[in-house]
Amino acid sequence: MSSTVKNPEVRIKYGWLLVENASKPLNELWGEGEPLRSDDEYLQIVDSYQKEWKKYEVKILNGVQKITGLQFRQNVIDVYIAPWFIAFSDPMVIGVTQKPDKFIDVLTHELIHRILTDNLSIPHDYWLLDEFKKLFGAEHDFNTVIHIPVHAIHEKIYLDTLKEPARLHRDKFGWGEDAQAEYSKAWDYVEKEGADKIIERLKKSYAEIAKNLEKKK
Repeated sequence: MSSTVKNPEVRIKYGWLLVENASKPLNELWGEGEPLRSDDEYLQIVDSYQKEWKKYEVKILNGVQKITGLQFRQNVIDVYIAPWFIAFSDPMVIGVTQKPDKFIDVLTHELIHRILTDNLSIPHDYWLLDEFKKLFGAEHDFNTVIHIPVHAIHEKIYLDTLKEPARLHRDKFGWGEDAQAEYSKAWDYVEKEGADKIIERLKKSYAEIAKNLEKKK
């Protein structure tokens, strides 16, 4: 990867339209009569996330691109914060339940998903599921197989980029009831195969996909 690669701007913002059009109806369904917090309170949460991200932004974005050998396609990545949402990568939306320190790990996880699916090496609409099943095993369900490469890359971020093994331990074991069985299965695979081996397979796969697509032009 070229040394001139630039990091995208990550804009963490309050998703007020999501709040109006989705969070409020969801809260009516599941909030058990407890009202949503005020806009000011959510803006304070967003501010705390922005400040925490600034401490890690350059290291993590550099690390993600260096480890994967991929470049983000987008120059700007918007991250919307809104209650009653789980985290997902496209569009990137994250809820309000995490403390700022843990939010960094959640955001990094979603950015890894984003660079794997939207980069300059392959088309943004390339169907990667079949490729991941070929690389990591067709016996895995969707959530497990897509998280094998994400976890492998994230492990390298935790250990080599941030040098914070406690974050890795928390990611594997510290989510309590929020943990998903598929996530645990993906971590088990990474532990068995090794993050470096998985990432090397991944890099070769992306290079081969790009080469084959170029031949078809």
